[in-house]
Amino acid sequence: MNPSELAAALRVHPLIAEVLLCRGCDTPEAGRAFLDPNAYTPTDPLALPNMACAVHVLREAIAQQRRLRVWGDFDADGQTATAVLLIGLRAMGAQVDFTIPDRARHGHGLNEEGIVQAAEAGVELLITCDCGIADVERVALAQQHGMTVIVTDHHDIARDAAGRIRLPPAAAVLNPKLLDADHPFATLPGVGVAWLLVAALARSIAATFDPLALLDLVAIGIVADVAVQRKETRYLLQRGLQQLRRQPRLGVRALMRSAGVEPSALTEDTIAFKLAPRLNAAGRLRTADLGVRLLISQDETEAAILASEIEALNLERQTLQQRVEQEALAMLAQDPSLAEDAVIVLYSTTWPPSLLGVAASAVVGATGKPAILIAGQPGEVARASARSVEGVDIHAAIAAQSHLIEGGGGHPMAAGFNIRPERISAFREAINREVARQLAARGEPPPLPETFPVAWRDADLPLAAQIEQLAPFGPGNPCPLLRCEGLSVANIQLLGESRAHVRLFLDDGQGHQREALWWGGASQPLPQRDGLVSLVFTLRRAVFRGRERAQIVVQELSFADQHLHAAPLRQEAWLGDFLLRDVRQADDWRALTQTLAQEFEPQAVQVWGEGEGALPRRALVSKPVLVIAVPPPSAQALADALRRAQPQVVVLAYRCADADDDLKQLLTAVAGMMKVAQRRGDDWNDPAVIERMAARINQRDETVRAAIAILLHPDKRQLELLRALLHETRAWRRFACQASAEAVLRAGTELLREG
Repeated sequence: MNPSELAAALRVHPLIAEVLLCRGCDTPEAGRAFLDPNAYTPTDPLALPNMACAVHVLREAIAQQRRLRVWGDFDADGQTATAVLLIGLRAMGAQVDFTIPDRARHGHGLNEEGIVQAAEAGVELLITCDCGIADVERVALAQQHGMTVIVTDHHDIARDAAGRIRLPPAAAVLNPKLLDADHPFATLPGVGVAWLLVAALARSIAATFDPLALLDLVAIGIVADVAVQRKETRYLLQRGLQQLRRQPRLGVRALMRSAGVEPSALTEDTIAFKLAPRLNAAGRLRTADLGVRLLISQDETEAAILASEIEALNLERQTLQQRVEQEALAMLAQDPSLAEDAVIVLYSTTWPPSLLGVAASAVVGATGKPAILIAGQPGEVARASARSVEGVDIHAAIAAQSHLIEGGGGHPMAAGFNIRPERISAFREAINREVARQLAARGEPPPLPETFPVAWRDADLPLAAQIEQLAPFGPGNPCPLLRCEGLSVANIQLLGESRAHVRLFLDDGQGHQREALWWGGASQPLPQRDGLVSLVFTLRRAVFRGRERAQIVVQELSFADQHLHAAPLRQEAWLGDFLLRDVRQADDWRALTQTLAQEFEPQAVQVWGEGEGALPRRALVSKPVLVIAVPPPSAQALADALRRAQPQVVVLAYRCADADDDLKQLLTAVAGMMKVAQRRGDDWNDPAVIERMAARINQRDETVRAAIAILLHPDKRQLELLRALLHETRAWRRFACQASAEAVLRAGTELLREG
């Protein structure tokens, strides 16, 4: 079937039909199943090897009221998998609790201390999720302590020296890696395997519980683990996204609120850049128990407290992560020979081990090469995390150095292991030889991503909306790359704090002018005005300040003898509407305001702050220059200020010492405002009244609302919530002081863009 025939059958733009054909959908039925999960036929969970045995063991354990424990993992896939098993098993009558190892003390997988604790607690059945496949000896240890073990995992399966599969001696091992690569289950992450077990058990006992109610959690885990979106994985993600948009569970709603996410606008990018990092932050900086407790919570106040704690940890994670990334890239700048290796290996005694993986991803993005970051003190065992690129199996490359490392696990794109610092030099040489061998054995480089020609006149909102039907995008289903040639450059603008980004205005000569964003483009040669260019780009539907628009993002740009590639960015930014100036820690914002008044017009400048000459957030009006003289209490408050002020220039001019989030002082201030409101006859439940109070003392609306609740009806739970909210606010103010100015402003503009 050709693209025109498929487009006619599905009633879509021919471009959509071309993409579907490239995704293997060569019939209308296959195309419909790809676009619409309701047209997809799910695969029987019993098709996963050993599933029938696992269901039998669980049925007996539940019938006999044996004590069960779920052993999870600390990343977002592990947390969601743990929550899926807990909610599902409890709904079917199981007596089950959970444990997740401490990342810093124990690392990934089973450990002897936890096994002994489970035995002492009377656990009779241990169910792993997102871990356990490599824990052959520890599964045997659990059995020696009288426990039955079911392993659910998706990581690579261990092999002996002869290449034979080496499975842990569990009652049942559930892992999609036991299937052929083209099986519908082949790319499921840990949460997908956990969900299949719950679904198979529910059907086996004819439970009234509907496993489909868990797909919001499954969707989060799939995106967080960067699973390849094929067949069953794509189907479960599509259904889960629908549920997240329409009716997310209580804990997920609390997480969305703290992240400033509107459920109806949620996409796979929202999960990847907002929800998953927050869940991961709990496991990186404290304990993943926080995330699991939030996901399974059925109490509004408890969920709000947990979400607030996680938000504070995420802000701390962002600040620490930025430091590690900057130091890693500085090492490469200071010693360029490190960047010439096939795989980049960097070591530091100061990096937090829990942040090595995300920082390694940044190094991969900056260099296009696999990266391994190692942290630890001399004389002690160091921790290492690796991230790879397509075509390099980093897990296999690390496993080949078993004589130099201590333990480890992972999959082709990511892995972790331990190593003694004195062996790092030898490890660097050895793994570079192994990766070079892999690259040589691969032969020809992988083919370039396919591009689809499109008329420039079509690169607008209607086509962008149809492209959205192909979503969710990710591994296995990348966003289509479109191609257009012979465009004339009408204008060029530089964007961002450092003027690093470019906005191109391009014309096809037939009256169709569009703007294209080129992230990081200012560091490369720029075309001349009126010159001709060809570009490869993505076309997505975007929402900015409540308005839909088509967003064109340049991936490749060709002109004259130049053929340029856009710098890889892990998250889109929209800072083009603002000129940003960073004068944080300035001694006197009033003197700065006088300088700005001379540079612009006095009436063009307004100050968000406290004291004479400054305005509370709610009093800001549309003016060209906004001086922010107080650390914002949240990203939402910053977005609110930007929305009210509509500035062209944003000046960060606050000091951390200006922030004061003391509990007693807050309650005193709110009590005073309540007296004033009472005299005026205001309703304390009126959102406008709450907003006015919060703006007056530079706090969040929810913080003031919690303070009013305590003053009216003192309650221990509400007091706990208020403390958590203030802790989150303090964390955000620290972030606003320590993070880059562009990162701070981006936090507000992201919320602007979404609504």
